[in-house]
Amino acid sequence: MKRGGSHMLSGVCWRLAIFFANSVWLGMSEGSHSNWAFVTLIYGQTQFPEFSILAFVDDLQVLYYDSNIKKIIPRSQPSSTKEVEDIMLLGANIVVEDIYSGMKHPTHVRFFANHTGGVRVHQKLAGCVLDNDKSSQVMVWDAYDGTEAIYFGKHNFTVNPLWPQLMWITQVAEIFQTDLRAIYQPICIQILKYYLEKEKNIVLRKERPRVRLIQKTCRETGVVKVCCLATGFYPRHINLTMLRDDRPIPDEELIFGEVLPNGDGTYQTRRTLSISSEKAREKHRYTCSVTHLALDNKLDINWESGEGANVAVISSVVVVLVLLLVLVLVLIFAISVFIVCKKRCRGI
Repeated sequence: MKRGGSHMLSGVCWRLAIFFANSVWLGMSEGSHSNWAFVTLIYGQTQFPEFSILAFVDDLQVLYYDSNIKKIIPRSQPSSTKEVEDIMLLGANIVVEDIYSGMKHPTHVRFFANHTGGVRVHQKLAGCVLDNDKSSQVMVWDAYDGTEAIYFGKHNFTVNPLWPQLMWITQVAEIFQTDLRAIYQPICIQILKYYLEKEKNIVLRKERPRVRLIQKTCRETGVVKVCCLATGFYPRHINLTMLRDDRPIPDEELIFGEVLPNGDGTYQTRRTLSISSEKAREKHRYTCSVTHLALDNKLDINWESGEGANVAVISSVVVVLVLLLVLVLVLIFAISVFIVCKKRCRGI
């Protein structure tokens, strides 16, 4: 960060912090909520803006900025309290200008000195979390061409050892961490609270997960796949675990699915366990256990292996046998009808 304008920046931000501290924020609920900015600075000629920012509260985009339009575009409806809205946009503009200035600083550009031609991308992820009304530290990650380079928190920082040319960061780390604590932390948290109140019908809604435990047996190998599926839930934070006889199954035995969006704005995720044919013949109880903000208590769905592990195969065999029996009966009936008709035709 350039320190040439830092005093003016600090002065304005302190006034914003005082405004935020004296504001009354209502409607907050328990749960984890976050405020994140995704920043991209492109070196080289492309069809994209040189500099752009997407800002999200939880999974709702609230602001957009790029260097072509040179202004912040709110992605939500205007607030009924214009003064508060203007203060929020002022704080956001200050942060945007400071981020752009810092990323364009010559010390950052020197990182690309060994690269000739082509397109290089410097990205930044910065934000904060409010967990049950307790704020976390502001966190900042920098990445170059898709590889993480620097991490900053309020009290610690790390630099990718593969890039020793970035060690100059240690000289300004303490100054930057002071800014994180004194300036960015209150701005980030209060902007988060502002949008949680403004968009509470969206980001504070609760949708209960629908949970299914699906088991399928492979006919060739006898391997049983047990899938724990949770879908239709909001917010996206969910704790989904699988147990064998009430004991957690080790992570290395499970296939973890990502939390994916549904078309209706809710989410889904799954855990999958493969059970060998030998293990499937043993008597075990498998449990899919889910906890979520929309649930008063944890939700457990059980399935027992053992004799029932090959239910799918047995059911298929039964169906085939029934079909064969029906076919035989139809054939016997057809032959009987043929014989009767033939005897009548002969006058017997």
